[in-house]
Amino acid sequence: MWRLFQNQFLFYWHIIRIRLIFWLIFMNLAIITLTFHIADNPHISVINLFFDGTSYAMVETHHVVLPVLWFVYFFAPLLISLNSFKQLWQARTMHLRGLQIPPRQFANVNLLLLGFITTTYCASTMTSMFLASIATSRAGLSTTPGTFSELLCLTWLGVFTLLLVQAIGNRFNPPLALIVPATILIATAYTENRFNPFSFLMLNRLPTIGTWNAILIWLGIVLAMTLGYVIIDRNIKLA
Repeated sequence: MWRLFQNQFLFYWHIIRIRLIFWLIFMNLAIITLTFHIADNPHISVINLFFDGTSYAMVETHHVVLPVLWFVYFFAPLLISLNSFKQLWQARTMHLRGLQIPPRQFANVNLLLLGFITTTYCASTMTSMFLASIATSRAGLSTTPGTFSELLCLTWLGVFTLLLVQAIGNRFNPPLALIVPATILIATAYTENRFNPFSFLMLNRLPTIGTWNAILIWLGIVLAMTLGYVIIDRNIKLA
């Protein structure tokens, strides 16, 4: 499988490289700009701007405004991926089958490629936020309820799950593959369902059970989604 991943990675990089570089530059420039904008405010960090989201109290009192930065942060990776797997495998399937590579390995490689997008995106943006917080004397992220490592874990799991939702949707209806994740994010911001795991991606809604328990819940969701994706991918012929 590693040989297949190496083989496919170069082609995949060719498909997504412009979108990936664009969104990394865009997000990091946004982080830098916002950091300068709040430099004189000691009560907030750029991490709060992106991840505070909406609180349950705001929803209950009907004073909700869509947290645009939060929405954009989690939606941007979907615009990087789009229907890249369809492009990749349409161009490469016959060649790979000619090399007698089992089709069951294709889904596993897709997951690794999703992991690449998720890790690259989260590592770049979260590192920028962490450095920005230190540069503006918000060291230790004292304005956030969780530590940086906990936030990074939750963010990675959230982004990866949304990419999985998109990948599954692309197998049936590519437009819905963007509409469904967007609907999930918007609905999360405007509702107070405390059992919605996407609420855990907002600092204002971290559960009372503890951040690491939320991470464990997300791990279970990711494992279930991964299994579902593998089953669907192996049972649906490539378009």
